[in-house]
Amino acid sequence: MKRRTSLALCAALAGSALAPTPWAAAADPAPQAQVSTGVLNGAEFAVALPPGSWNHGVIMLAHGYRPQAAPLVADLHPERPSLKAFLGDGWIVATTSYRRNGIIVADAMADLDALRAYIAATYGEPARVILSGDSMGGLIVALMAEREAGPYQGAVAFDPTLYLSEPNATVGLSLLPRIPLLFVTTEKEAKQAIGYMTALVARPAPAVPPALFLISRQGHTNINQPERFGALRAMDAWIERGPGTLPSPGENQHYFDATVKPEPGPSTAVMHADGRGFDTRVAEVDAIHGTVLLEAQAADFNAVGITAMTYFRLGASGKTYRTLYGNNYSDVQSGLWVAFPDADGRTAMARSFENAAATAGLRVGDTVSVQMQEPGPAGSR
Repeated sequence: MKRRTSLALCAALAGSALAPTPWAAAADPAPQAQVSTGVLNGAEFAVALPPGSWNHGVIMLAHGYRPQAAPLVADLHPERPSLKAFLGDGWIVATTSYRRNGIIVADAMADLDALRAYIAATYGEPARVILSGDSMGGLIVALMAEREAGPYQGAVAFDPTLYLSEPNATVGLSLLPRIPLLFVTTEKEAKQAIGYMTALVARPAPAVPPALFLISRQGHTNINQPERFGALRAMDAWIERGPGTLPSPGENQHYFDATVKPEPGPSTAVMHADGRGFDTRVAEVDAIHGTVLLEAQAADFNAVGITAMTYFRLGASGKTYRTLYGNNYSDVQSGLWVAFPDADGRTAMARSFENAAATAGLRVGDTVSVQMQEPGPAGSR
């Protein structure tokens, strides 16, 4: 199976810290991946095809919990640097909405199996399929890793909610993965993965002992693109050449610290003449929750005097919204606006328990304005 070798992978193979990814494939504006969509057993799916020849590798993405009332969306972002780099290396990247929302495990596994079968029937039998899941999706791919080896060669679980229980559950964890299983967790989320790894259970062959990468950062699934890319590349190397390719854990530790400092690149913000604000663009919109990702960086906010836990005025679509520049979603009450730096160095903007993009009428590429205002009591919307 032909693959290019990234700098991050070379660093991992050398046993040193995972280096920031150069994103050579991701930075090239052309050609673009082609995305095909459809429905399987009531589940929406999306398949991104590489711009060049297919190397017969597939990355299948399993999403986390979504509210039951949310739309069924196969939310695939081939423009994200980690995925675009894999697409540039010849991989197919695919995802499914699952057939329903809510806590769904067994049916989600079946929907992923159906998507793999569709890819094989449509494009040819894959030589390597890596499962990747976030939160509830991390539990799903961990369970799939515990089945008999065959359709899948490896699984990466990002902040998996391993003890989430589906009503009338028909599957449960055995703690005996049959294929390479890599946990990637932020600091406060590591406990469950460490418990899985250190459980007093024998793992003779054909069981495969799992591994853990720690991200030294707070926030559920607050894992940046270089860290995701590095974990998936490390999994590819593990499948190819065995567990000896993984970087070694720290002394007396169960994990390797795979944290990569975000490097968002040059600022694209356009500063206002009064020096108290700037314009920036919408980089991404969450189709499920309506969270908006802005190109703005923490340095842009600091440059105009907007610091942590102070308010600013967000201008969008002719309206203004009073917004807290905070640390995470929980800094404001329901219905209020908050913005904070994400793991990649850009800015997440949300309306607590509401849809920020729908409220402000925002789409990818739109311009919004940020203007400093003095701190004051919460309440304005």
